[in-house]
Amino acid sequence: MQFKIGNLVLKNQLVLAPMYRISDLPFRLLCREQGAGLCFSEMINSEALIRNNQSNWRLAETIESDFPLGMQLFGARVESMKRAAELLIEKKRFELLDLNLGCPSHNVLNQGAGAALLKRPERIAEIISSWACLEKPVTAKIRVAPNVLHSIKIAKIIEKAGASALIVHGRTVQQENSGKIDFVAIKRIKKSLGILVIGNGGIKNKQDFELMLEKTKCDAIMIGASAIGNPGVFAEILEKKPVSRKEALAKYLELCDSFGFNFFGSMKQQVLRFLAGRENRELVLKITKAKTLAELKSMLVFK
Repeated sequence: MQFKIGNLVLKNQLVLAPMYRISDLPFRLLCREQGAGLCFSEMINSEALIRNNQSNWRLAETIESDFPLGMQLFGARVESMKRAAELLIEKKRFELLDLNLGCPSHNVLNQGAGAALLKRPERIAEIISSWACLEKPVTAKIRVAPNVLHSIKIAKIIEKAGASALIVHGRTVQQENSGKIDFVAIKRIKKSLGILVIGNGGIKNKQDFELMLEKTKCDAIMIGASAIGNPGVFAEILEKKPVSRKEALAKYLELCDSFGFNFFGSMKQQVLRFLAGRENRELVLKITKAKTLAELKSMLVFK
């Protein structure tokens, strides 16, 4: 089923979440191949971006077939967030700007960014308003609050400030990425808004996908943790033949070579995610001891 964010028409209701050190360009391309209708970048630090930090600019790397793409920024200063958005628009091709209001990482929270901004509704409105005058549709990703009325208040502020869609992770900041999803909270937020709502959290298969849609009446579903090392989850939900984890890993390594994403530390962590499971225990043990990229790649020969 198609849906729209602003004037952007998306082929289905499946969205890849913005996941730090996971949702890089090669991984997004794999997820698109398996059926993701929209993908988001890793979260990008606005302050580092405007300082021209090259590692942060690499997070925004994209190609023409990486479409449609949402770029997610985090930060707490209005001026920096606006300037970072302007720089991204000037230098990169993408379709949506997304504001990170859900990251529970203490490092991000200590900067007053991510989920910390949920306590500063006026600042949220200022950031989104500063983006709404730019040429891209704006989205925001939040977590539910223990008191759903606070979440509804924040959601309405986001809508009024000019956002075209809201992504709602159905867990609190305290839950981080485990525990029960609050379908009722997502449903009440959806009912209170006139913009699109994308539900997020706990989607492992087609049954979970359909349950989220039924229970919350949201417009689309964002998939995060269950796609880690397993891009085939999108094909499974679409009832198509999924790529195996090892096939996906082989393709991921090829894409990393093609686009120059051969960074040892991040590649090693991604490889370990693809190989999760008892059947790969011995190989995983070897990989954890790898010291160089060449050594790592020598261990990954697939027939």
